[in-house]
Formats: sequence, structure tokens, C-alpha cells
Amino acid sequence: METIDLKQTSDRESLLEERRKKLARWKLKKAQFDAQKEKALRNNIVTNSLEAKQPVEKFAVGQEQVKENLRKRKNELEKLDKRTSIKPSKKSKRSKRKEKISFEFDDNDEAEAASVFRLNEGFQKVPEYDDEKDPLDVFMTSLKTQEISSKTTSHNVGNILDVDDQMVELEGAEDENIGDTTDNFNISKIAKLKAKKRVKQINYSPEELERFQKNFYVESEAVSSMTDIEVEELRLSLDNINIKGTGCPKPVTKWSQLGLSTDIMTLITGKLHFDSLTPIQSQALPAIMSGRDVIGISKTGSGKTISYLLPLLRQVKAQRSLSKHETGPLGLILAPTRELALQIHEEVTKFTGTDASIRSVCCTGGSEMKKQITDLKRGAEIVVATPGRFIDILTLNDGKLLSTKRITFVIMDEADRLFDLGFEPQITQIMKTVRPDKQCVLFSATFPNKLRSFAVRVLRSPISITINSKGLVNENVKQKFKICHSDDEKFENLIQIAHGGNKFFDEGQTEIDGETSDLDETDAKAIIFVSSQQICDLISKKLTNAGIVAYAIHAGKPYQERLMNLEKFKREKNSILLCTEVLSRGLNVPEVSLVIIYNAVKTFAQYVHTTGRTARGSRSGTAITLLLNDELSGAYILTKAMRDDELKASDPLQVKELHEMSDKFESGMKKGKFRLSKGFGGKGLENIKSKREEVRNKDLELKKGNINNDELGHKSDRTQNEHVSEPESSASIPKLEYELFKEPTTHGSVIFYAKVHINDLPQIVRWEATKNTTLLFIKHETGCSITNKGKFYPEGKEPNNTADEPKLYLLIEGQDEKDIQLSIELLEQKVKEGVIKAANLSLKSTKY
Repeated sequence: METIDLKQTSDRESLLEERRKKLARWKLKKAQFDAQKEKALRNNIVTNSLEAKQPVEKFAVGQEQVKENLRKRKNELEKLDKRTSIKPSKKSKRSKRKEKISFEFDDNDEAEAASVFRLNEGFQKVPEYDDEKDPLDVFMTSLKTQEISSKTTSHNVGNILDVDDQMVELEGAEDENIGDTTDNFNISKIAKLKAKKRVKQINYSPEELERFQKNFYVESEAVSSMTDIEVEELRLSLDNINIKGTGCPKPVTKWSQLGLSTDIMTLITGKLHFDSLTPIQSQALPAIMSGRDVIGISKTGSGKTISYLLPLLRQVKAQRSLSKHETGPLGLILAPTRELALQIHEEVTKFTGTDASIRSVCCTGGSEMKKQITDLKRGAEIVVATPGRFIDILTLNDGKLLSTKRITFVIMDEADRLFDLGFEPQITQIMKTVRPDKQCVLFSATFPNKLRSFAVRVLRSPISITINSKGLVNENVKQKFKICHSDDEKFENLIQIAHGGNKFFDEGQTEIDGETSDLDETDAKAIIFVSSQQICDLISKKLTNAGIVAYAIHAGKPYQERLMNLEKFKREKNSILLCTEVLSRGLNVPEVSLVIIYNAVKTFAQYVHTTGRTARGSRSGTAITLLLNDELSGAYILTKAMRDDELKASDPLQVKELHEMSDKFESGMKKGKFRLSKGFGGKGLENIKSKREEVRNKDLELKKGNINNDELGHKSDRTQNEHVSEPESSASIPKLEYELFKEPTTHGSVIFYAKVHINDLPQIVRWEATKNTTLLFIKHETGCSITNKGKFYPEGKEPNNTADEPKLYLLIEGQDEKDIQLSIELLEQKVKEGVIKAANLSLKSTKY
């Protein structure tokens, strides 16, 4: 035993001696490395960021080799511990401590790794030797921890900096969602991203604006020879065209009268088979080609897209081509939904074809932004976009990615829907970046009064063209209805119609209410419209249980699922689409021959667009509305929209009940009990909470009035944003009194200002009109300055003399009289809200 112990001791001493030599070599290498590092730091004071990253990259390359060397050293120690059982002395412990430290930097790679840690993470000393903890294990654990933390940090930063589909919506995120983030770095990055979403207004000087041609229309002899009486008769025959504005060209009746190129004429008449012009095309094409701003109002499926695409392509081709450093665009088309934007982009592609001089890019949310950015960097003459995504692109890279300086043609398709969806703030920001002498065109099937103030601001002396203003429902749509007395009865009718449709899909005809309708024998599709996402999901499950396949689409589903279901609906024959109002605008599927309105519509505009999904072009179709007996507003809309021959062809008992429901709703409107819904006014998301509160309060009042809302469909209607009917406020709305002035300046320009007298208004109305949120809102929307002046005088008191302060008034100052008028209109809206609040308070105070 003694001999074995002496032998082990001898081996240990020799091993320790070898390690001391290694330690000396390591110290020499370390001294050389420190000298090189000091020299490099002196020489690299002005190095760039790429050179500064080299140590980190070098460490990343050699990290695996370092780990492998450390594993080998650890294995050697484990073998040594097995071979010896002698307890080391104090001296050997100190030697062992030094030896273990030396193992960590035994070769050049390990020394370089240590230098990287000192440069980037701060030099961390290896802890003292402990019998329980191996220093190599501690070091390996620290490596893993740092690796995981670095990955986590980079992942979090990527989530914040990745400006793609989800981060695009940061601007609309509520503050409480952002407040959940505890990392100050993340919060600062989000704040910076939100700040970048604000588009800066561009003030163009006349010198920097490049001149361009607007007027490309030359009136043919056949058109110019028409007398005023002949023009009036022609417009009357073309679905009663109504013109507002001065200088409108005469309508045309042939494509050859527009002076189109041979390629376009061949495409229109040969491939697309458009033999004749639709009424909107007959009047809008010459008006837009003349360079005028146009408001086009026509029924769905009437060819509005071609009415603005042909003039756009003509103007783009006439302009100077984009240089290498210009991204464009020259023309901008804004659409409310992704589906409509994609559809417009497809139409642009049809007309451009192989023409390399015109490139089009579609920019919408829900799709990959990287590809859109790549396409835009190559240059694009035409951009089709949704307002939110276009602002995202405008604000990328501090606004250097895309320039709006060369945009000369702006088109807003489905303009009323753009405002209904709350895109007015985004559109206003976009318009502030476009040159003021642009040509602007608005198209839609309806044009409510709320768009008129916007049109006054954006359009210059526009021509308003209305086609068949007295009956906007397509004459090729056959309207029908069915009044049900419960949700179960309504769903049973839906099943019968769907099964009848499937039978028709096989035989070429379907029977509804004892009548037959001739439809396309090869492919006959159907769309079922419901009022909410919840009902859409519920009806989808019920239809599946009944053995009917329906592809469901609503805004709550992921974009890819929506796109996939829409493609399946278009591709498969005799298919059924179940959707909400998200697809009631702009969807163009010619094979749709049947539209079923499962939940009653709330506005005339919604009914026009919903029924317009069928009877596209020259085709015919059927629209069936399933009504509950308490959906009075839907009955009122149907009574006004349906034609006399359609009512005569329906069941007399059903027609009688429909008229009774309509008369009840009409009498309720006269008494102020009901009114047709007008939506939220298209003011964006800034006041949606208050609007929801108003709807919720009115729901409670309706329930107290013993109105039955227990049925599924009707109950969900009451909770939607577009309310069916709301009690009319009986409060009187005061008319604002104001004085308008204009004064010349020393520079030769004119400043407009107005004094709006508010001293004698009720207190709560004064507060509503003068609070900071109201003033900031008006400043943001119009660019005018608005301030409080004077002081409040109670009733019966007046200023004693001219030295006293005048009565309380608001001073509005601006560069344009139109902006002043718009500011007063917006102020009146706020005053109206104040009066309603005052009326509600008075009702509450006198309730008991």
C-alpha cells in the first residue's frame, strides 16, 4: 500500500510540474494578447461599426471550439480524480485553483473568447475554487445563460422593430395594451413607431412642381354636333343621368369617340367584349379625360372601375418616366378593403399587360410588407392601396422610402365606405402630402351628406354625375322577401332556399315562393349576408350540420383563411359564401346569381351594395331578404326599394304585413321614436368608446320600453355598431352665430378669420365647444387656428364700454375661406353633441 501511495504522489508531482509550465506559457500568450489589444485600441479610434463587430463575430465562430476544449479539460480532471485518492494539501489546493483558471484560457481561441467577454460583457472573474462547485461547470453555465439572454433580447427587439402586418396596427392600439409592456426599451421603441405614423404636410412652391397635362379629350364631330335638347334626351335615356357643376362635357355613346389607342380598343372590344358603354362610362369618361375632378355615383356593377382606369393610364403614359432615383407613384388608388384593392390591381394588370412603362403595386394589410417595399423600390407608376398600409409605407425610413411629389391623379373607390370605416384621418393626412393641383376622382354607389365637406376641401370645382338617382338598385336584380316570426322559422327558410339552390345547381332552375328564376346553368353561386361575426360562425355550424357546405368569411378570421375561402368560393362551381358586410362592397364574382340577406339591413346604402353582389354586368340575379316581424326598419327599406311589379308578384298576405311594418316604422319616425341608422359618421376610432356607450344606453331605454330583443338575430343586431333604430333627441340644436372677415397682409396675401359667438349658449354646450379636445380636433382636421377670446357675461349683463373685454367668442383664423367654413361645421357638430348631453342630464334629473 505504501509503495502505491508513493507512486501516486510521484505521478501527481510530475503532473503539477507540467501544469506549471502550461501556466507560464499562458501568461506569456496573455501578455502578448494584451499588448496587441492595447495597440489595436489606439489604432482603431475612428473605426466604423462593421469593424467594431469583428471581435463579436470572431467569438461566435470560435465559440463551439472553446466549448469543446473546455469539455476535454473537464474530462481530464474527472479521470485524474478517479486515479488518486490522496487529499490534497493546502499548497496543492492553491496550485489546483491556479491550474483550473489556466484551463479556461489554454489556447488562442480561449484567450480571444475571454477578450470578447471583457470587451462586451465586462471581465468576470472565475469564482474561488470550491469542493462542491466545479469552476468549469460554473463557466459553462454562464456561457449558456448569456447565450439564452442574447437570443431573448434579439427576439424581443425583432418583435418591436419588425414593421410588418402586426406592427402596422400600432397606431390604432389602445394605451392600455401598450402599458402592459414593462420594458422601458420596448415602450420607447413603440413610442417612436407611433410617432413615425404621423405624415408631415408638404408645402409645395410653384417652382418645384413639375407641369403635367390633364386634358386629353377631343370632342368628336358626332358629339359636338348634338344640340342641348338632344343631350338632355340622351342623358335621360341613359338611366336619367343627373349633372351638377359647370362645364360638363357631353356624353358619348361609342368607344371610338374617346380617342383610345388601338391596343386599348382591341382589349375592350375583343378580349373583354364590352361592346357598348354603360351610363356612368358614357358621362364620366369624357369628364375625367377633360381633366376635371369628378364625383361619380352609380349602382354597383356598372363599370365604375374602367371609368377611372382609362383616364389614369392615359395621364400616366403622357408624363415623364421615372428616373433611377424616383420610386413614384404617378397615380394613387385608395380602396376601403383588401379584397377590393386586389381586385382593382387585377384590373390594372389587365390593361397594362406587357407594357413595361407602367408598373402597378398593390399595398394592403395582411400581406407581406417586404415584397411590397421591394416592388416600390424598383419604381411603380400606379399604387393601389388601403389608407392604413399606404401611411405605413409613407412613414417608413423617415418618409424616404416613397415620395408623393409626383402623384398627379388620386382615385378614391367606394369613397363613402372609406369614411364609414373611419379612414377619414388617414385620407386627410395622405392628401396633405399630394400636390394641390392634382386631379381627384371619387366613385361610389352612394354619396351621403357627410362626404360633402370632405369633397369641398379636396376637390376643385367638381362635376357630380349621378346615374338613376331615384332607384339605385340594379334593375337586373329581382328582389324578394320572406317575413318570419321566429329565428327557427327564418333558419328553416334559409335551409329550404339553400336546398332549392342546390337542386337548381343541378337542373338549371330554382323555385322560391312558387316562382322560377332563370339563372346560369353552368355555375350559379350564392352569398348569404349576416350582421355579425358571431351569427356568421353560428350559421356556419348549423349549415354544416344540415349537410350544406358554406365558406365563411368575416373580419375576425385570419387574413389567409379569408383569402383561401374566397378563392375556393370563386374556383368551385355552385358554391355558397357566408359572410358579414365586410364583402358587401366591391366584390366582383360574375357567377353569383343569388344573394340572401339573413339579417335585415340598417341603411339604404347597405341594401344597395349588398344586393349589388349579384347581377354583375349584363347578368341577372335574385336578392332575397329574410325578415323577422319586429325588424321594422328593414321592412321600411324594402318597401321603398322594391318595385311595384315585384310586390305584386309576392304573397299578398306577406305584402300586407310588410306594409304594416313599414307604416309603423314611418309613423314612429314622424313622432321621433325611430330613425334610420347613419353609422358613426366616419370620424375614425377617436370617439368609438363614447358612441358605444350611447348605443348601450339606448339599448337599455329600448328594453325598458318593452321591446322584445330575445331572438338571436335581433338581439345581435342591437349590439352591432350600426344600430337599427334609435330614439330621436327632442332637444333643440342652437345655430351658431358668427361673423366672417378677411384682411390683406403686407405680403399681398389674404387672411380669413371668423368670430363665433358662444357666450349665450347653455353652460354644458359652452364647455363642449371650448374644451381642449374639441379645439385640437378642429385644428387637426382643418389646419386653422382656433382660440378662446373675451370673457363670459351672465344673462342680462353686457360690457359697460369698449374698454371692457367683449363677450365670450371663438376666433378661427385660416388661409382659406373653405377651411373656416369647415371649422364652423365641425364646431356645430360638437355643439350638437353638447346639447344632447344636456338633454340627457335634464332627463336624468327629472326622472323621479
